[in-house]
Amino acid sequence: MAITITGQYTKPCKISVLCDNESLSENLGKEWGFSMSLELPGENIWLWDCSASDLFLKNADAMKIDVSKAKGLALSHGHWDHTGGMDALMEADFMGPVYAHPDFANKRYSKEDDGTAKEASFKCDYPGTIIVRDDAELDDGLFMITEIPRREGLFEATKGLFMDEELTQVDHVRDDAFMLLMSDSGPVVILGCCHSGLANSLYHMRELTGIDSVHAIIGGLHLYIADEDECEHTAKVIEEFNPKMISPGHCTGKDGYDFLKQRLSCEVVPMGSGSVYEF
Repeated sequence: MAITITGQYTKPCKISVLCDNESLSENLGKEWGFSMSLELPGENIWLWDCSASDLFLKNADAMKIDVSKAKGLALSHGHWDHTGGMDALMEADFMGPVYAHPDFANKRYSKEDDGTAKEASFKCDYPGTIIVRDDAELDDGLFMITEIPRREGLFEATKGLFMDEELTQVDHVRDDAFMLLMSDSGPVVILGCCHSGLANSLYHMRELTGIDSVHAIIGGLHLYIADEDECEHTAKVIEEFNPKMISPGHCTGKDGYDFLKQRLSCEVVPMGSGSVYEF
């Protein structure tokens, strides 16, 4: 199914990082988790993930962003570090819909350094979930894209992830999703963890929309345990889509960030709690 692009916003869109692994402000906390707010024209606010705890709400308050007024929440996938703040969000009087792939609530596990299994599942029972099986336009010019095909030979970030406690069934994170924002500056790709791999994600976007060049790519690239070849593959597909700026955070990791900073000719901007982007 193709996505019809009707145009771009005529006013700036503001994206704020409510929580990330690093913080760019001494007044804002950090944790292994990820959450953003997207402020669109007409005072429309959307949330993208809700971190691992209520820390994203505390940071949002410090940043003077009222998340209770958000029109909705979209989940990049069901792992705990992107969904752990759901209970706190509900307690903060959020009443909007939650958009997620049907597999977001699956049981899943990650393999710890000592070889044991750690549950990594979504744990909140929220009644207002809207299932997105492939893609959906959440707002004018804001698209959620999921059900990303995995092409043979292309990097996907599923190392150490399993569907069973015995760690025998690989979790391919089929619920992995990303956002496409048709901003006034051009298309902006907003990632969660990019478990599908950036090439698979961007090629799927191109098939759906015809877009083959973007203004910016921001979010997690899941390179923190990737080898140099996997980082190089990611760098090549970034060059292919020719962004003016990328801002990798969360699961990209320091080594992944440093590799891209040295490797790419476009602007590479650090991400952390408190980062703000206007497009």
